[in-house]
Amino acid sequence: MAKYVKVREVCVQLSLDDATVRQLVEEGLVEIRRPTSGDDEVLSADDAERLRVISVLMRDMDVNLAGVEVILHMRDELMSLRRQFDHVMQTLVEELKKEIGGPPRS
Repeated sequence: MAKYVKVREVCVQLSLDDATVRQLVEEGLVEIRRPTSGDDEVLSADDAERLRVISVLMRDMDVNLAGVEVILHMRDELMSLRRQFDHVMQTLVEELKKEIGGPPRS
């Protein structure tokens, strides 16, 4: 189950204003959800981390919005490749364990 955090809390932690967050939502870089219970809008933990990365890129590294989009796309691709690599390695380890644990060959 995904963990959610309040948008307001993330904005305070990252010193982001509401307009900036709304612009990032409009650009499709993060998604805000309104839970069924309560009035506070929330972000998934992944989107909160994504906001942190965006904040660092824009504020600390002076990357414009177009550059942020490219970097986030590359980051997403890299993370996907990492998951694929981890899966291949896990499968390889399982296969090696079967080979090593199998009957001795003559």
